[in-house]
Formats: sequence, structure tokens, C-alpha cells
Amino acid sequence: MDMTISWWLLVTLGVVLVIAEVFIGAFVVLWFGVGAIAAGLLTLAVPDLNAGIQLLMTALIGAVLLYFFRDRCVAGNNASAEELHTFSSTTGELRVSDQGAVTVFANGTFWQVANPEVLDEAHRVNGARVQIAEFRNNRAWLAGAPAGG
Repeated sequence: MDMTISWWLLVTLGVVLVIAEVFIGAFVVLWFGVGAIAAGLLTLAVPDLNAGIQLLMTALIGAVLLYFFRDRCVAGNNASAEELHTFSSTTGELRVSDQGAVTVFANGTFWQVANPEVLDEAHRVNGARVQIAEFRNNRAWLAGAPAGG
């Protein structure tokens, strides 16, 4: 006796996967849901299909639809890099490690200095007050002149 999956069970699985895609938003599960619905409707037309064939059809239809249609549903620049501006300009306290790494303490945390070359050697000392022009991509960009005080 061949084992088969009821057509309505495949269609229900497909509908559940399509609804799940609303919450996931990756446009992957959607195509396998459509594949399950198509396999369920084909099972309705040809009721003697083996369960292995039904599942294979579900997976193949979903994979083919995923291959051909996912790029049309997802924006091409969806994962492009964006500049991250964390805080506006301020002053900070310079920290220089024994190895020469330059960080600045500002807004309650330490930031890696993106452009330490703007400081001359006379101003590159622990505790010096420096003017931070901007915070970008989680790094502090120093202004050219040291801060007063």
C-alpha cells in the first residue's frame, strides 16, 4: 500500500507557509508554500501520487520558483552599506595606549579614533581634550585643532 498525503493537507501546509512569509519577510518560505499548494492541487487531480513524489514536487516547485522569482521581489540594493552617524560633534578625552593606539572617551564610552594623524605629537598625550568633528561608522573623527581647556 502506497502512502499518500491528502491534497488538503498539502494545500493547508502551503497556506501556512505563505502566511508565515508575511512575518519572516525573506521571500524564501513563500515559494515553498506555493510549491506545496501546487503539489496539493496536483494531488487532487491525480490522487494516487506517492508521498515521496508529493514532497519532491513540493520541494522542486518551490526551489524553481525561488530561483526565478526571488530577485524580482527583493530590492537590488537591499543590503547596501549605509553610513552610521551616531552622535553629533563634541569634545572628548584622549587615551593613548603603550602600543600607540589612539582612542577617545566621549559620550560615556571609548571610541577608536579614525584619523589620529590630525594630532601632532605634542597633543597626542593621555588626558588631552580633543574636539571630535563627528562620529561615523562607530568611530570618532577628530577636528584638526585641539580643544581648549
